[in-house]
Amino acid sequence: MVHFNKTINLSTTAFNCKVVVAFFVYLFMIKKILALIFMLSSLNMFSQIINIEDMNGTRLNGAYYKDINNLLDPYVGTWVYSSPTDTLKIKLRKVIRAPFINNSFEDLIVGEYQYIKNGVEKINTLNNFNTNYPMQIAHKIDGNSILENHNIPKCNYCNPNEKRLQLSLVEPISRWGADLNLRLIVINGQPALEVYKWGTPPPARVEGDPTTGHANPIIEIGANFIMIKQ
Repeated sequence: MVHFNKTINLSTTAFNCKVVVAFFVYLFMIKKILALIFMLSSLNMFSQIINIEDMNGTRLNGAYYKDINNLLDPYVGTWVYSSPTDTLKIKLRKVIRAPFINNSFEDLIVGEYQYIKNGVEKINTLNNFNTNYPMQIAHKIDGNSILENHNIPKCNYCNPNEKRLQLSLVEPISRWGADLNLRLIVINGQPALEVYKWGTPPPARVEGDPTTGHANPIIEIGANFIMIKQ
């Protein structure tokens, strides 16, 4: 009888060992499966990378619109236009993988600005320059549209393969929005921007009635500025 009990104990021990080994094998396989799922998810994410130069106005769900060729980088910095009476100062920075609509992401330029006209400060949003909004397009300047010569507004004097950058600008007081076209140039050996503000003016406000239309834009449509990098 004693010999029989020993046999049963040995069999039970062997069975328990097999269970433990099977359990660890199971955990190992689960870990491998999870790693494979993560890898496939990563591949799917990277398959959705789209060059910002190829944007066509639509936004694919989950896509990342990336500045693959770093075309936005030269625009980063502080730029100043100055005359005896007027000053325009723009600060621009690049945001990587900023959230956008349809669960998409994008690289873009954001910024803020100060505008002085006839010696009087009209606009100054520079204090918001480093603010990280949930949606970075909340900045008064934002965008990532790459323009070629045939894009409107056309550039008849640009080099054949030259590219420009189009940003949006909002005036905080008049709430008037327009586009800024930026062209990289060099002035006396210094990096500079040729900035052109363009767009269609909104309906004018009826004088004496603040409920109609919009206040006139502070920075006029069609304004051109040569801005030197600081």
